[in-house]
Amino acid sequence: MGIHQAGTPDPAAGLDPAVAQAARGIGAAVAVTLAGLAPALRPATDAGSEPDLVIDHLDLEPEDPLDPVTLVACLHAHDAYVASRGRPAGASPGALALARILAWAARAEALGRAPRIAWIGPKARMPGDMAGHPITATARLSGPDGAVRAVAVALVS
Repeated sequence: MGIHQAGTPDPAAGLDPAVAQAARGIGAAVAVTLAGLAPALRPATDAGSEPDLVIDHLDLEPEDPLDPVTLVACLHAHDAYVASRGRPAGASPGALALARILAWAARAEALGRAPRIAWIGPKARMPGDMAGHPITATARLSGPDGAVRAVAVALVS
């Protein structure tokens, strides 16, 4: 099943079609970056099916509310990334957290103020000797086996 939002089969449904297409375009660009970062995919279940995870929260600190355009971009980036890894119904909470930061950066760039990302990755691997302002994304998901959490950090200037 992969990753999806509860109760909303298609978060793009309420958007103007041109805006939804632009959000998917952002997601496609983010997916290319995700492929280079190669976040892990969740293993298949014991029954051999793909995990089914529901988004509880997809936060960004400093606070940047999750709007429908960003959600569509993040989900599209995630789905394109897992498909590129040969598991189109797969799930990667880390890819979703990274996509949240990268979609934020892409939208900022579209507004004319492109943040320079000096480093991006899982919080556990953040280098202690790099300068930059940390931007943190947290993906909290739930599934049949309980809660799943992924935290990604970018150091930006």
